[in-house]
Amino acid sequence: MLKTSQSQRFFRLALFSALFSFLLIALGAWGRISEAGLGCPEWPGCYGRLFAPLTAQELNEARRFFPRQPAEEERMLKETLHRYFSGALGILIIRLAWLGWQLKKRVRKQQVLIPALVAVLVFTQVALGILTVKLQHKPLIAMLHMSTGLTILGLLWWVVLREQRFWRPVNAAAPVLRALRPRAFLGLLLVAAQLALGGWVSANYAALACPDFPACQGSYWPEMDVANAFTLWRSIGIDYEGVLLDLPATTAIHMSHRVGAGILLLYLGILAIRTIRLGARDRLCRYGLLVLVLLLAQVTLGIITVLTHLPVVVAVAHSTLGAFLLLSLITLNHVVRPRP
Repeated sequence: MLKTSQSQRFFRLALFSALFSFLLIALGAWGRISEAGLGCPEWPGCYGRLFAPLTAQELNEARRFFPRQPAEEERMLKETLHRYFSGALGILIIRLAWLGWQLKKRVRKQQVLIPALVAVLVFTQVALGILTVKLQHKPLIAMLHMSTGLTILGLLWWVVLREQRFWRPVNAAAPVLRALRPRAFLGLLLVAAQLALGGWVSANYAALACPDFPACQGSYWPEMDVANAFTLWRSIGIDYEGVLLDLPATTAIHMSHRVGAGILLLYLGILAIRTIRLGARDRLCRYGLLVLVLLLAQVTLGIITVLTHLPVVVAVAHSTLGAFLLLSLITLNHVVRPRP
């Protein structure tokens, strides 16, 4: 009874941590798109204070001590809110890793490695967040920070899937599962690469480089500077908040994201349809249908984001739906690898 009770606590904590991580990703996207990433020019404080300055006197003091970074109340609140949620998530994950370690003494198959890895990634993300502030939003650090957050979400969701007892395992034929496993894994890698590329677009403010669709600046293959677009590390001291690259470089970043989206649409579309066809009798079709619906919705939102010139609500929805698509591929990989 004690084992069951603690196992249920572990599952509930993992589920809550995954939901909290997803909320944090949405908050991060909201902050980036509304240009609040450097709302506080230092860490861990904000303009010399533990909490963001709110009163008129505090704001005037902040502007006096940081003349190069004028204090803006809305941006500070968004940044500090993201920091507080990050700290709360870190506490939850440390608690999850500790509870898993305690359960391992009684339950031989209890998960401990993945929660421990997530705890390590949390500290890595904190370090990347500090570097993002110290280095004035350097694109490579910002992209790694976003990618680490998505990795944490994906690993937490994998823990939830392995611990849950609500969904019955898929009893598909072994040849069907063997045929889908490498395809599903490749699909997961493609989604992860496309999300990282999307982070590169966001970190370099390249989302509006192409204001039209399906063409870009009135051409299907505009002038692009690929070499400058994918220079990962530039000299320290450049203020990376604002327009960083010239138009040909940002166009190259944006077009690479479009090409990646086309490849992903083709591959995942075929994978989803194949999963629906092969798993029609084995309850696999629902997972293929889920991937297909999320894929089409994500592509549609991406097109709407371009045509409507990056409204905050649509852009945040595009980012969060990308996280949902990642979770759907993790779920598909889970069900084609049933546990004994």
